Amino acid sequence: WVRVRNLAMEDMEENNNKLLGQLGNKVHMLKSLAIDIGTEVKQQNQMLDQMEPGMGNLRGMFRKTMSALGTLSSGGGSCHMCYLICFVFAFFMLLKYFIMG
Repeated sequence: WVRVRNLAMEDMEENNNKLLGQLGNKVHMLKSLAIDIGTEVKQQNQMLDQMEPGMGNLRGMFRKTMSALGTLSSGGGSCHMCYLICFVFAFFMLLKYFIMG
């Protein structure tokens, strides 16, 4: 009876060791995946940092355009306002063309 019990314990221990090995492999895969995700995030953050100065320039151009629009709209003159609206539209279409390629 003791021998059967010992065999059952050895079998359970062997099974546990096998499952432990599989668990270790899964943990290693998850660790590798987490490292890969971290590397990808760092690369994307670097790309965003490189894009930021260009976006700041676009913001400045947009602010200047909007302030000019505000100045003209407060001064009256519907003909000038029409020209300005056409200019702004053409400007943004060209900007889109240059950015999108």
